[in-house]
Amino acid sequence: MNPGYFRLKQNMEEAVQRLCDWLEKNYKEKIETYYSNVLDASLNENNQWKGSCVYVYENEGWTVFEDLMGAFSFIDAEEWKAFAKEDEFVFAAYNDAMLYAELIVITDGVVTKNFMENDDIPEDNINEGNGVADIENWTDVAAFMDDDDLVNSDKGTVYIF
Repeated sequence: MNPGYFRLKQNMEEAVQRLCDWLEKNYKEKIETYYSNVLDASLNENNQWKGSCVYVYENEGWTVFEDLMGAFSFIDAEEWKAFAKEDEFVFAAYNDAMLYAELIVITDGVVTKNFMENDDIPEDNINEGNGVADIENWTDVAAFMDDDDLVNSDKGTVYIF
């Protein structure tokens, strides 16, 4: 498995616009769909990704962006800080096939947790900050993600960049 998401404490309209501004491009396609149809909406007739795809929805005041293809992994915490501005922010991802995980938490414009474990490049591993307790390895990030009740919606919108 290789799930990943980021979430911003902001309404969906503002959060999507902020992502467009941060990426310096507008989305190519916007498809309202059910979670069960996310892949069909994201792939072209040749079963290739149409672009960088995220499944987006609001949950309890947060906008959640589920990264469908890993396009938002390996982005430096300082870059995410520019996206988050002063809003609360969480990025979490892991891949159990390559033993990789990331967790970045930003509160009030400050990176409070910056964790990355990558078995392929162990010299790049980092574990800074105390914004989330008990994060020591990739399985801790996987458990954090599994326990995140904000990341779940049967209906949302696929944005393709």
